[in-house]
Amino acid sequence: MKIKKVYSSLMALGLVLTLTACGSSTDSTKGGAESKIENEEANKATDSKNASETPEDFDKQTSDDTIVMGVDSLNGDFIQGYANDGNDVKVRRFMGIEGNNGYDCYVQDEEGKFQTNTAALEKDPEVKINEDGSRTTTYTIKKDLKWSDGEPITADDYIFGILLESDKDFNPLTASMNIGADSLLGYKAFKNGETDSFEGIEKHDDYSFSLTVDSSQLPYFEVEVLSNAGPSPMHYIGENLAVSEDGKKLVVKEGYEVTDKDRDDYKKSIDKQIEILKEGFEEDSEGLDKESDEYKEAKADLDSKVGDLESRKEGDVDPTRLLIEEAMIKLTSDYRFNPKVTCGPYKFDKFENNMVRLDLNENYQGNFKGDKASIPHIIVQLVNKNIGPDLLENGDIDIWEGETDGSKIDQLKKAADDGKIQVGSYERNGYGNLTFLVDRGATQYKEVRQAIASLMDRNEFVQSFLGGYGVVTNGMYGTSQWMYKERGADVEGKLVNWVLNIDKANELLDKTPFKFEADGKTPWDKNKALEEFNKNQEGFDYYRYDENGNKLVVNQYGAEQSPITTLISNQLPPNAKQAGMEYNVTSGSFSTLIDLYTFPKEDAEYTAFSMASDFATPFDPWLYYSKEGPFNRNKVDDPKADEVTTALRRTAPEEKEAYLDKWEEFQKWYNDYLPEIPLYSNVFHTGYSNRIKGFDIMTPVWKASDQINAMTIE
Repeated sequence: MKIKKVYSSLMALGLVLTLTACGSSTDSTKGGAESKIENEEANKATDSKNASETPEDFDKQTSDDTIVMGVDSLNGDFIQGYANDGNDVKVRRFMGIEGNNGYDCYVQDEEGKFQTNTAALEKDPEVKINEDGSRTTTYTIKKDLKWSDGEPITADDYIFGILLESDKDFNPLTASMNIGADSLLGYKAFKNGETDSFEGIEKHDDYSFSLTVDSSQLPYFEVEVLSNAGPSPMHYIGENLAVSEDGKKLVVKEGYEVTDKDRDDYKKSIDKQIEILKEGFEEDSEGLDKESDEYKEAKADLDSKVGDLESRKEGDVDPTRLLIEEAMIKLTSDYRFNPKVTCGPYKFDKFENNMVRLDLNENYQGNFKGDKASIPHIIVQLVNKNIGPDLLENGDIDIWEGETDGSKIDQLKKAADDGKIQVGSYERNGYGNLTFLVDRGATQYKEVRQAIASLMDRNEFVQSFLGGYGVVTNGMYGTSQWMYKERGADVEGKLVNWVLNIDKANELLDKTPFKFEADGKTPWDKNKALEEFNKNQEGFDYYRYDENGNKLVVNQYGAEQSPITTLISNQLPPNAKQAGMEYNVTSGSFSTLIDLYTFPKEDAEYTAFSMASDFATPFDPWLYYSKEGPFNRNKVDDPKADEVTTALRRTAPEEKEAYLDKWEEFQKWYNDYLPEIPLYSNVFHTGYSNRIKGFDIMTPVWKASDQINAMTIE
């Protein structure tokens, strides 16, 4: 269940990047997306839950002026900082809320390289290295940029979002996991409320501004992400606010007087925020024992947040603070679900009946390549993933993106061979994995994790689950990454290829405390184990123990109805017995899996989880494996990890070969330490209707929502 995930979002304070589930984005100073946790397991487990349509009763939405993208999930969260379903991200990218279609100062091309966004900027950014080592970038935006409602886009819109999300009250008030521009000079003082002026921001005029990255953040290999910025519609979200003349704070718009209506609206917005919190709590706690510690903890957290919000309605409120907080709430309880003003190729119409409807934005200037969308309408429609290829083949939808199931890929390719559809493919920028908590339970021992890797036939995952459309990997990489393309052949020869080898597993486990029989004294005997296993596999009870009589047990949690969970449960438990390990696999909801992994108890029952990861840009494993890393959910505390991940991120942008050398060193650490066991890296396949033209670029970071500007329909 989701309680801890939803109501512990203040734990996100101090994060360098924001959490998402599937994508990689580089919107503003929020930087790349945290894609370490991906909902592939959830997607595999929701075949019958998300939709009930069949090809016969499906309500077709395609028309001459409309294309339909079928998806297997939709949450309706259209800003970052909350649930980041990968298909919500696609919708945002169509609208330019994030991604390459909007007016961010830097965007990514199809290879994932940062480019100056010539659609937004009048000239190249001007960079200055200051005496204190900080880095100031000055941006000059074009004067003819407009929002979808026709209002002009100015420097104030770029500064507004940074100031709002970096404000001291943003996270407590909104429960968002976005923490603002933490790479900029003066962030900490501004975020802590020590000053109301953000030192690292400077406004020059209506169309130019500067952002200064703190020297403590430098050098950084993909440095553009640290000072990237994108516009937020201040006239819609904070209509009575203005950016100060120097750009360092938000102020009341000149000539505006806060009215009693403003105060009443503020209180109503607080009530709305409380309502959202309570509704979320009720939904997430459904079926939970109200006497359980977990429920009581979450309820106390809810009550505390509600109490804080209620207290904000009492007494006098500073007019500026009132309007700032009102804007925070409008962003996160209104715009979040109904983004009526956007800057990308499409504008929001509505989300109802499991469909998001988008209309062409007539005020859009085009993307950095000079392409401009022309298809009048897009519908992103929830469908049953089991019949997605059928719907595409029948003409009921136009795009079915990112298929991973081998049999369905075969179906798409056959339909393409028959001339019914078109198909493209791209290597995954990520992998499926078995991930561990490494600070508790048996998995705290490296040799236990290595033994588990020696008790699996990972090639079976590629063949059985992917139908051969993928490869086994031995590190934290995907075969599409530029680092792998340049150094993959070199690094593979330096990594252990973990294969099924029960003798090797026993050698490794003999180096752990678990080397005795149940009495804690008699050495455990692998020959006796094999004899017992062959005699009675189901009744096998000859396990390893430590000297204190603790049995070697590893409990894994996976998503229900997932083929990955099934494959692991078929392989590991019987193989593990032959090495004296009791390996148990439990399946349940993906939200419970995330909760158990993200917020484990000290004596956690589960310390292994079947997951999948897509890599963000920038690729920065320090975030995940250093002791101070904000996304270190594996609980890694290893000096070598700190050393290699810090060295990698602190490489100057021009030192490409040095970066690749350090990337290899990181991969060697990962391959030995095994915070996760890589299982497979997919080749994704996308099918699309014959009437779509121009969908000729398809990569892990450039999909339909990016290529839409070059696409037409016949």
